[in-house]
Amino acid sequence: MRKTLLSALTALLLSSPLAAQSWSVGAGTGPFIFGDFYHRTGRFLTEGGSADARITLSAATRAGATFDVEHDVTGRFAVRAQATFTHAPLNLKTGNGNGLSLQTATLDATTFALPLIYRINRNGAFRFHLAAGPAYAIYDIQPKPGGSDALTGSRGRWGFIGGGGVTWWLGRRFGVSGELADIVTSSPFKRSEFPATTRNLELPKPHNVHTTVGVRYRF
Repeated sequence: MRKTLLSALTALLLSSPLAAQSWSVGAGTGPFIFGDFYHRTGRFLTEGGSADARITLSAATRAGATFDVEHDVTGRFAVRAQATFTHAPLNLKTGNGNGLSLQTATLDATTFALPLIYRINRNGAFRFHLAAGPAYAIYDIQPKPGGSDALTGSRGRWGFIGGGGVTWWLGRRFGVSGELADIVTSSPFKRSEFPATTRNLELPKPHNVHTTVGVRYRF
């Protein structure tokens, strides 16, 4: 699936009549904030007996890296093929906001996206843009040595990316960029992966927010 998506992104970029002109590449890094993967409410056993609680599974905030290739279609519009990579431990949170790191598993999240770029202004040192398009996320959950194999493995989910940013062009070819992207997919988990007796389970669509600072080079 990953190879098929990359082939499709490349074919779409090269199909433009302006191929080999007005290309740029970008790279950046910044905090990747994961959305919620599942919620469960109910009565849970504690050291003192039992208590009602809401449990949320997500992943801890970690720095993520992003790389992209962008091609101008017109003065206002461009197409971007983008990939984002993040490694983070899974994180359990209770309803009162206290976090407990789940030490038995880690998450590798890889996202491929093909957003359409709309440039708000085409001239000036600071150029702002909006971005939106399809995305495909691969959630790879791996247990640590001695951990449980439950809910582990790799699973892909289609979704949507939306956001915007600004590039400060220091010259005709080189610029510094700042961007904010919201990647929305279905939950990496399915109801069938949980025991049939599991009650009050919700599988929301996670909003994975990535804020980056990076560089862009035009050629």
